[in-house]
Amino acid sequence: MLIKIILITLAGFMMHHSAHAETIKSHAITLSEKPKYEANFERFEYTSPKAKKGGKIKIAEIGTFDTTNPFTEKGVSIRNYGLIYDSLMQSSADEPSTFYGLIAESIEYDSKFDWIIFNLNPNATFSDGKPILSEDVRFTFDILRSKGTANYKLYFSDITQIEVLTKHRIKFSLKRKNKDLILGIASIRILPKHYWTNREFEKTTLDLPVSSGPYRLNKLDAGRFVEYQRNDTYWARDLNVNKGLYNFDTIQVDYYRDTDIAFEAFKAGAYDYHYELISKSWATGYDVAAVKNGDIVKLLLPDNAAKGISGVVFNQRKPVLQDLALRKAMNLAFDFEWTNKNLFYGLYKRTQSAFQDTEYQAQSTPSKAELDLLTPFKDILPKEVFGEAYLAPITDGKGNNRANLRKAKKLLQEAGYSIKEGQLISPITQKPVKLEYLERQKGLEKIVNPWIANLKRLGITVEFRMMDQTQWINRLQSYDFDLIGLVYRGIEIPGNEQELYWGSESAKTPMSSNYPGVQNKAIDHLTQKVINAKNKQERITAARALDRILTHSQYVLPKYHNPNNKIAYWNKFSRPEKSTRYDFRHELGLHTWWYNDKKANTLNKKAKK
Repeated sequence: MLIKIILITLAGFMMHHSAHAETIKSHAITLSEKPKYEANFERFEYTSPKAKKGGKIKIAEIGTFDTTNPFTEKGVSIRNYGLIYDSLMQSSADEPSTFYGLIAESIEYDSKFDWIIFNLNPNATFSDGKPILSEDVRFTFDILRSKGTANYKLYFSDITQIEVLTKHRIKFSLKRKNKDLILGIASIRILPKHYWTNREFEKTTLDLPVSSGPYRLNKLDAGRFVEYQRNDTYWARDLNVNKGLYNFDTIQVDYYRDTDIAFEAFKAGAYDYHYELISKSWATGYDVAAVKNGDIVKLLLPDNAAKGISGVVFNQRKPVLQDLALRKAMNLAFDFEWTNKNLFYGLYKRTQSAFQDTEYQAQSTPSKAELDLLTPFKDILPKEVFGEAYLAPITDGKGNNRANLRKAKKLLQEAGYSIKEGQLISPITQKPVKLEYLERQKGLEKIVNPWIANLKRLGITVEFRMMDQTQWINRLQSYDFDLIGLVYRGIEIPGNEQELYWGSESAKTPMSSNYPGVQNKAIDHLTQKVINAKNKQERITAARALDRILTHSQYVLPKYHNPNNKIAYWNKFSRPEKSTRYDFRHELGLHTWWYNDKKANTLNKKAKK
């Protein structure tokens, strides 16, 4: 999804000065103190010089698709489209918020961030062999801002002018002067002008597009599978940012209706690589011969990256859900300790922050610098914002949750709620509190239903509705929901995406990413402080203050996160010795793996016996 592209856009770094002190030239941009890799580095350390090209891997996705164009609102797009489209610069997977030259081999920008120039690699070509030129870059931004998703329009509204200086040199002039916007531009996938000029960009399509990445979209069957073929003439194959990456000749992505069906298909050998989402399956579902004899490998990788939020979104566009007391009471009804013990086999942890497991997570009580940012908005903020950092309700794990439900009932009574014929009556609407919860992932009923049962004890009626992916996306994008299960990807260094998630302007924009519909002046102010921070400490201060408001306002009920990544695969591959920390873009390093003929032959011989 788009959000998955936008959520990785980050900022720039000065490598050396030109003759003019205000112009900065660089091979890389980062929000860290400095990029890990110097100019002309050999390869990323998380890739292996032993990697070989060849072979095929089959992976799985849950859901469906009906378009090969991921850049517009219409339809359900193929995933994994990063395989076929390159961006101006390439992200590094072993350092946060850092990009290196790809289509653009270098950059220049004003130290005040008034403008940014990208110098394109003259060897860059599309999959049909035509050169990637500045006109293609300008065309990409023009069409995304005019016909792309709402997030593109919002995020890049601060680009005031795009100038083609030469066929390999393009300049962006900026209204909003911050590094994050620069890397936002650097991360956009570049489209071929000659392919799209005479096509209707906004319509769904199953055409195989001309693209710019290491793979071509080779063939597909709508809703069933997509096959990507490695481009043997890919111009950037030997660039340092690509060495040891994209090793499989063919990547086939099979689509399944739900995780249960997919898991059984994996164990039967229908596909090769399985990211395990279900704790019960991990604990009990692999008691099969293929695991015992080593044909299937189980791999547990510690997840040291930012966790983000997996939670329930309360839609503020619904008057009944605008009441913080109700949201607090509903949070108190969620029994994480029982859920973790009985459904997750103790493998999960409770999420306490919008910036979980990063230095941007609020700590203890607000610092003086945080208070300076928060105090002007004291009248519109929950009083808890000025106390201890948010701590999710805790239960004894026995399943009755009586103590927290008593707290919830008291809270609701004090807020003016009443009970009539077993139904909680809202003082806002004067009607019973009846809500609908939307979900698309089969198997989550057993997690949500105990919460719904606890809510019923408070007089709150919640109807659980399982939907297919297309219905779910349509309801999400049109904000036609009360409660919805959603995952916000972890952000290592917060930036412009916070405005998309929580900003008032985003809430007013159809199909934007402010799904809770948050409109809060304090949050608007703090997102700008995060975005325009002049140094790391300013960003930490603003983000922690923002975190306090988001968590104590409970626009989203943060549920839980997994401290480990659980992977299983058929033993026909080799992988680098060093794992990546930030590689959520590449299936946890999957694109650094390679096909091992010897292992594959061993598996094939066993299968024939």
